[in-house]
Amino acid sequence: MKIISTPYTRVHSFRALKRLHKAIIRNQVEHSNLHKLYQAMLHLERYVERLNRKGKKNRVTRLVK
Repeated sequence: MKIISTPYTRVHSFRALKRLHKAIIRNQVEHSNLHKLYQAMLHLERYVERLNRKGKKNRVTRLVK
């Protein structure tokens, strides 16, 4: 796994809070684990963003060739 030292963006934090809010509404989260889950959601959002960027690059190079 690649470690990225850049800070999380506002988009990452907004999406992570949105996921966390949905989990709270569905009663899937204990209040004692909110901080851990928020950190995990931030990591997840950054990872998903990286996956989407790689997928787009591969599609573009396939179309060009």
